[in-house]
Amino acid sequence: MRVVLDTNILVSAFVFPGGIRESVYRLALEGGIVSVTSPALLAEFGRVLGQKFEWEASRVEEAVAQVASIGIVVRPIEAVREIVADPSDDRVLEAAAEGQAEIIVSGDRHLRDLGTWRGIRVLRATQFVAEVEP
Repeated sequence: MRVVLDTNILVSAFVFPGGIRESVYRLALEGGIVSVTSPALLAEFGRVLGQKFEWEASRVEEAVAQVASIGIVVRPIEAVREIVADPSDDRVLEAAAEGQAEIIVSGDRHLRDLGTWRGIRVLRATQFVAEVEP
């Protein structure tokens, strides 16, 4: 199953380990799902860790490299303009479309409000874990 993990899921997994978001990330680490990301999403992830959480550059690079290495990094061709209130969320949709993802896991209200986009479901971390774990 191909899944886009939104930046807020990844940041929470790395900064606040032990929660449900880390459980989602561990599924990708352990090969239970195929994580789909893009250069834009990786850059945002690194930017948040470095600027908001003041991680050192080397630590940010390691986290970004790990996320990139455990899944598929797609380079979206189609520019999506779906979320007017927060156009940066469109990068998640672009990665999902290009990577043929089945699910987007996100805590972002704008994405969650979509419910489903082009057949791709948008789930909270708790919903996702409840669905995929036995």
